[in-house]
Amino acid sequence: MSVRELRDVLRERAEGPSPVNPHRHDQVRARIRRTRLRRRAATGAAALAVVAVAAHLIPGPSGLVPRGTPPAGALQGLPERFTSPDGTEYRRVGLVTLTGAEASIDVPVSGKPLEVVTPCDGGRNRMPVVYVNSRRVHALGFGCGDGLPPLLPVDVPRGSTVARLTFDRTPEGCVSLTADGPCVPEPPDTAVRDVAVYEWTPPAMTIEPPRIKALPPHLDGRRLADSASGTWPGATSFTLTGSGAGTVTVDLLCSGDLAQRMWFKFWVNGEEGRARMGCPSWTRGPFPKASTELEVPPGERITVTVRTGMWGEYTNRPVRWSAGLYVR
Repeated sequence: MSVRELRDVLRERAEGPSPVNPHRHDQVRARIRRTRLRRRAATGAAALAVVAVAAHLIPGPSGLVPRGTPPAGALQGLPERFTSPDGTEYRRVGLVTLTGAEASIDVPVSGKPLEVVTPCDGGRNRMPVVYVNSRRVHALGFGCGDGLPPLLPVDVPRGSTVARLTFDRTPEGCVSLTADGPCVPEPPDTAVRDVAVYEWTPPAMTIEPPRIKALPPHLDGRRLADSASGTWPGATSFTLTGSGAGTVTVDLLCSGDLAQRMWFKFWVNGEEGRARMGCPSWTRGPFPKASTELEVPPGERITVTVRTGMWGEYTNRPVRWSAGLYVR
């Protein structure tokens, strides 16, 4: 019964003789309250369902970001379309199921950037090696944890209209089953795994990444000696200076959907040091400590030169970054 129909019935009853049951009006009001409660509960459940689905479809700073542990069966499919937090539209152009060591699929190439993704399933939690037209694509060891892993960019030859993508999960290395145990051959990944290929439409206008919170002046017993900030694409290198007592650390913060695709390579006093892929974001909670430790001569003035870059396409999707040199 609709609200209007209920009002008509009540109006008719009000104009007629008093009901035999003196508590009839109270019962009607109680029924209305129960109906409203049921509708609110149904609306709340629907809203929670939408949030739960969106949580697994919306990428965050490192790509598709999960929101907690997904319920069983929540990742049985990959969406045909979704929109990332910065408003970029993604469309699925291919879907293949891995049942053995490898599988291939032909996908149309429109000139828009292509990316691949696979959900976690409790098996080997990383993206299979990707080949495009039999050429291995440079890919890092992205994990996935509880939810969907980051979307991995895939380059295809210019002028292509169709590309054959092959996904290979043949074990390539070894793993230690205990903290001090030997490295034994990696077991094969035998889980049935869906892999989706997406293309995204570059935004018509440049998306401004959010501002970054200030680096803390002290971190784990170290003080901030120098800092730098910028936006990619932009300057491809910067320097940080300070005096260290044997080791120094460089901490990074980024903002923007493609932050996890930034890479940073370090030189200490002209000598090549370590490299790092990815950059954390900090919006709330404790500082996301992900330091890069560098060996330096004790007490000497040192200069850390950092080169920056981006893996994959980034048209109109810049990343803001901030770097700090911490010394004892």
